[in-house]
Amino acid sequence: MSGIVFVLDGAGAAGFTPKVLRKSLAVLPYEVNHFYWATGYGLISDLTDRKNIEKKALELSAAITEYRQNNENGRVFVIAKSAGTMVALRALAQVEAHAVERVVLMSPAVSKDFVLVDALKAVKNEMVSFWSPIDLFFLGLGTSVFGTADGIRGKGAGVCGFQLPADLSASEDYSKLRQIKWTPSMARCGHFGDHWGNSMPPFVDRYIVPLFLENSQT
Repeated sequence: MSGIVFVLDGAGAAGFTPKVLRKSLAVLPYEVNHFYWATGYGLISDLTDRKNIEKKALELSAAITEYRQNNENGRVFVIAKSAGTMVALRALAQVEAHAVERVVLMSPAVSKDFVLVDALKAVKNEMVSFWSPIDLFFLGLGTSVFGTADGIRGKGAGVCGFQLPADLSASEDYSKLRQIKWTPSMARCGHFGDHWGNSMPPFVDRYIVPLFLENSQT
C-alpha cells in the first residue's frame, strides 16, 4: 500500500525530530516528506509569525490535495512537533473530509482550548496527541511569555492536553481525538517528560511507528 507521511518540525527547525522520524518510519511502505515551514529567523519568529504559519498551512494543504489527486489509492499521514502542529492543524482545516488517514501531534504548542473540529473532519481514523504535564519550560513558561502558535498566552496543549468543547455537537468529531499523557514508564524509552522526550528514537519506535503499522497492514 503506497502513501506519504508529511513531517513538520517544531519552531526553530532544529531538524532532530524529522531525522529521527525519517529513520524510524523507513520500515513502512510510505514516502516520508519533511515539510519545511520555518521562517529562518529562529524559534520565536516561527512561533509568533502568524502570516507565515497561514502561508505554510496553505502550501501543506495544497500538497496534500495534489498527492491525493495524483495517487488515487495513496494514503496520507501527518506528524507534527510543537509549533509545527499549528501549521498542520490549519492545513487540515483546508482539505476535504477524510483526506488524511491519521495525524500525530507531538507536544502541541497550541492553546489547550484550540478548536479541533475543522481539522478533525479531515481525519479518517484518528488524531493522536502526545502531551506531558512536566513539559513546563517550553509549553508552560515559553508559551506564557511569547504565546502559543495560535497567539494565546498560557499553557500549551502539549502540557495539559486539549480541552474538550462544552458544545456536544462537536462530540462526533472529537471522538477521533486520542490523547496520550506521559507516564513515568515511558522513561524506559528515553522520554522523561520533557519537550524533546517524544522525539527520542526508542520512544518513536515504541509508540509512534506502530500507529502507522496499523494502516500499512490493512
